[in-house]
Amino acid sequence: MFARWVWSFLPMSNRFYRNWSSGRLQSFTVRFRETDLWIGVDSFRPEMEEAVYKEIVSCHAELNRCSTKYPAFLTSLRPLAFPWQSEIIEQMIEATRLAGVGPMAAVAGAIADRVGHFLLENFGSREVVVENGGDIFVRNERPLVVSVYAGASKLSGRVGLEMPPGEWGVCTSSGTVGHSLSFGQADAVTVISSTATVADAFATAYGNLVKRAEDIEKVLALALNEKVETVLIIVGDRLGLIGRHSLRFLEGARSYQSLDLKT
Repeated sequence: MFARWVWSFLPMSNRFYRNWSSGRLQSFTVRFRETDLWIGVDSFRPEMEEAVYKEIVSCHAELNRCSTKYPAFLTSLRPLAFPWQSEIIEQMIEATRLAGVGPMAAVAGAIADRVGHFLLENFGSREVVVENGGDIFVRNERPLVVSVYAGASKLSGRVGLEMPPGEWGVCTSSGTVGHSLSFGQADAVTVISSTATVADAFATAYGNLVKRAEDIEKVLALALNEKVETVLIIVGDRLGLIGRHSLRFLEGARSYQSLDLKT
C-alpha cells in the first residue's frame, strides 16, 4: 500500500495549507523571508529546525550577493551565463539554461534541493521531503504518491504521481494559482526530474506554453528529455501525462475527459 502526501497550496493571507495524510514522516516548518518550507523526515531531531534556518539564511545571502553584482539575475526571463563560485547559483543557471527560462524560475526548487541534501548529509536522514511553495525535493526508501493541487479544476487533489524509491524533484507551475509568474493558463504543470532545481525550471517553461486545453498534447509531445522524466498537465477537467511515473486516481476521484499519452 502506498503512503500518500496530500498537499494543498492555496494562497490565503500569505499562508499555505499543508496536510500530511499518512503520518509516515515527522514534520516541521521553517520560514525566512520569501522561503516557507514544510519538511518531513523519518527521524526528527529538535536541532534540525535551527540548522535548516541557518542554511536558508545562507542561501539567501548567496542569492543577494549574486543579484547585487548581476541585477538581471532577479529579473531576466531568459537564461543568463556568468561566472559565479556558488553551487546553488551554478545549479540555477544550468537548469534554466536547459529549460530556456530566467534564473529565478528555479529558485524555489534549488532551495528545496539544498535543504534536502543538507538534512541527508548532516543528520543521517534516510527519507526526506522538502516542500517549498509547491516545489518538492523527495528522497524516499519506500514508494509514495504525491498528489497535485490544480486550483479550481475538478481534478485538484484527486490525482497523484506514484514515486518509486529514489531521489526526485517534483515541481508544479500554475497559471491560475499562486503569485509566481506564468504566461500560460494551465491549472497545473507538474514535472519530475532527478532534482527539484531542474524540475522547477522546466515546470515554468512548459507552463508558459499551455494557453488552453488543446495545447496539452503538443506540449507533452516535446516534454521529455534526458533531464525530464515525467510531465503531468491539467487544464480544467482535461489531463495529460507522459513519462515513467504512473498516474494514481485518489479517493473521491471520478473519470474525466483526458488525454493519456503515458509511455
